Amino acid sequence: MDGRALYKALGKIGPQVIYQRVACAYTGLCALYSRRRSIPMVWHVAHDTDVAPQMIEAARNLPRQRIEKWAVEFGARNATAIVVQTHHQAQLLKEYYNRKAARVIPNFHPAAPENLDKSAELTVLWIANLKQWKRPEVFVRLAGRFAMRKDIRFIMVGAAAAEGSNAAWRESLMRDIEAAPNLRYLGEKTQAEVNALLAQAHVLVNTSTHEGFPNTFIQAWLRNAAVVSLSVDPDGVLERRRVGIAAHTEPALEAAVRKLLDEPAELLGYVQRGREHAQAHHSLANSLQLKELIETIAIGGST
Repeated sequence: MDGRALYKALGKIGPQVIYQRVACAYTGLCALYSRRRSIPMVWHVAHDTDVAPQMIEAARNLPRQRIEKWAVEFGARNATAIVVQTHHQAQLLKEYYNRKAARVIPNFHPAAPENLDKSAELTVLWIANLKQWKRPEVFVRLAGRFAMRKDIRFIMVGAAAAEGSNAAWRESLMRDIEAAPNLRYLGEKTQAEVNALLAQAHVLVNTSTHEGFPNTFIQAWLRNAAVVSLSVDPDGVLERRRVGIAAHTEPALEAAVRKLLDEPAELLGYVQRGREHAQAHHSLANSLQLKELIETIAIGGST
């Protein structure tokens, strides 16, 4: 849907309130409609960079990305209420836009319906689209350091790198993936397929430079997979709650994965704490907070 079609659709619907999630051109468009029609808008932040001035990655169409970022900033300044995932995002929102978050609502997921079967060989899983800021090459290097271990398999899941991305980086990455003897790249998968893989995996690895609150953390916790992250630790929850390992460096990433795979008691501890944390802080009960906020905004109440 392009911007004109969205604006026209809003006019046809005549909403009492607009709820929009993720930072994109639609954020600014919805805020513009909201402002012109005096209709309240709730914007839900999905990534740390949504509320910070930088763009996620170098754009193949830089003018277009700058226009989109301007639209996001217009939305950030004009949305009636803003929901964030973490306290860190609330701080960024205050620092860069002088806005106070209406709510900090952690991401939520339903309980895992899959049969959790960890009886197959030890499995380390990486889930993300192949983008430079996701740093898939780090996972490829990690797999290489376990090449002599026949009892461990490494699996990558995610859409292939876009044609407009850095061609040399993309080609080098695909060559390295294909050359890795203990690494399988499965390409893009449905959410159900991803959850089925997590139900069998022992460790989930995240190598992104930054995120919002990765949904894959919650999906892994609910499916008894331990979380190891190179850089991302939203609100310090991995280290504070000991529900995952924040490695910070590639050597530490390797050491953490090796320790979890070689010491069943250590792995079990992270699995149990992660599952309990997800059930306590990321259940569908959180959706009721969002529902209550939207209903309050719709009737003109205070946030």
